[in-house]
Amino acid sequence: MRTVLTALFCFSTFYLTAQRDWSQIEITTEAISERVHVLFGSGGNMGLAIGQDYAYLIDDQFGPLSDKILEAIRGITDKPLKFVVNTHWHGDHTGGNANLARQGAIIIAHDNVYNRMSTPQDRGERGLLL
Repeated sequence: MRTVLTALFCFSTFYLTAQRDWSQIEITTEAISERVHVLFGSGGNMGLAIGQDYAYLIDDQFGPLSDKILEAIRGITDKPLKFVVNTHWHGDHTGGNANLARQGAIIIAHDNVYNRMSTPQDRGERGLLL
């Protein structure tokens, strides 16, 4: 019975994730200071630091939200997004890496994060770090 319940839970979790309507998710922001902001969307929160020449993003949520994230950043600053720092390998923190790298951002992560994202994980996920 436990095996059946576990399988049902896993199936329903994957099914619901696959059915997510990204168009309904809004990216909101909150200023912590003039140069530090928090962005909220779906999954882990993101940090935005605004330097003298560039903006720096901490984590980047899911790939389908990248355009909305960039739009929210443009609403805060006109400085280009130069760096994205991944705090860990989960998809709600790294899912936008490829999209933001294509926009010119440099992705930064600890070697252990890179190694974890470069190999299949127990959850069946595979991250992308450029």
